[in-house]
Amino acid sequence: MRPQRFQIAVLSLLVFYAVGAAQPQTAPALPEGVVPLPPESAKHFQELLEATEKYRGLKALRPVPAGTLEEKELRRKMVESIGEDLPPEELEEAEIAAKAFGLIPESLDLSTYLPELLTSQVAGFYDPVRDYLALVRRGSGAEAAGSEDVVIVHELTHALQDQHFDLKAFEEVDPMSDASVAREALAEGDATLTMTSFLTGTNVEDVPGFGNAMKSILADPQDLPGAGSDVPGGAELAKAPAWIRDSLLFSYIHGFAFCLEVKRAGGQKLLDYAFTTDPPRSSEQILHPEKWLGKRDDPIVLRWPDLATALPGWKKVSEGETGEATIQTLLRQGTKDRRKVDIAAAGWGGDRFGVYEKDGRRLLVWWTEWDSETDAREFRAAARGLGSGWRVEPLSDRRILVLHGDLDRKVRAAIRARLAAAEAVQPANRQIDLKALGIGLPAKPSLP
Repeated sequence: MRPQRFQIAVLSLLVFYAVGAAQPQTAPALPEGVVPLPPESAKHFQELLEATEKYRGLKALRPVPAGTLEEKELRRKMVESIGEDLPPEELEEAEIAAKAFGLIPESLDLSTYLPELLTSQVAGFYDPVRDYLALVRRGSGAEAAGSEDVVIVHELTHALQDQHFDLKAFEEVDPMSDASVAREALAEGDATLTMTSFLTGTNVEDVPGFGNAMKSILADPQDLPGAGSDVPGGAELAKAPAWIRDSLLFSYIHGFAFCLEVKRAGGQKLLDYAFTTDPPRSSEQILHPEKWLGKRDDPIVLRWPDLATALPGWKKVSEGETGEATIQTLLRQGTKDRRKVDIAAAGWGGDRFGVYEKDGRRLLVWWTEWDSETDAREFRAAARGLGSGWRVEPLSDRRILVLHGDLDRKVRAAIRARLAAAEAVQPANRQIDLKALGIGLPAKPSLP
């Protein structure tokens, strides 16, 4: 459950953007408001495409139309893109869930807030629906040109992904699922890895210790806005609710680390396999690449029971799953000890939640499954720090129920009984057959 199904944003804090203005020219395949790149830029754009092909390992199958747009036009594009990725009813469901978990203020309207925030963050985007690339005109000069190159390479990587893997089809999963988080992280992490290799002039997956160095630098996403307060968009991101900030940064930071390990383990072939055949299925696998590439740990599938008789008169208004990444954000609200939070969120097996409303009241019912009894105990202890109004109860050695909202004892008992008996389907956990893919034994992942 993350508000990040937007295949458009390159955050200023990660690419240091400032894009120069272009002069109007005529070119096909660009929508209204997007000005084609000037002819003198065509040669350089082609050079950047060739560099992207080199570092990503994919060849362009067709030209990529590109242009620039004003910042005021960008907001309209953000509204358009969000509406396509998350229709109003889905965005409302995400907003209800986020408020039920206490991840955003009750007064926050995501349909208004997200376009404004993204407009402050976006340096460029690739639109997989209309197949064009656009840069935002915000600055000028040599510094702008250098930053523009980085943005173009990032977005050209998305264009190559789209041409080879069909990004819209790739992302057609439940937006309230943790699988959607994992797929977004794969796509953005891949583009960030390609961008970083271009920026450094070498394939960074071949640089010993690069993954650990980046993990250390980017260990806490909360540090980035403060460090980038002078960068356009830094102040807006710093003031954003932690859930939104973490969500927007997750794909770039942890997606980059995941793709780095995938390329170290199996090179180009394994990275393409992740797109075409076997994408990561959870934020847990993004955070712990070995749970995808090594000893496989796919999510447990939880069958949400009908709680109508247990909750008479209540209407279910939102349903989904959180995943390890959102659990980390949630638990950090109760403690500043990041290590403790990471330990408590690790060992996630699967989860499912439902949000119910009745007579102006809201109830969150959250069922979590854990890999071991120890993992369940650690989560249970940490979740008790969420504050008043939260109830954390064991349903079995590895199954924990979390409730947020006022209920009498009889209703709570009925919910407990239903969820204690609910079905949890264990995954097959089939490991990747590297030999069948023609890949040698993987290097040991440098990230835990």
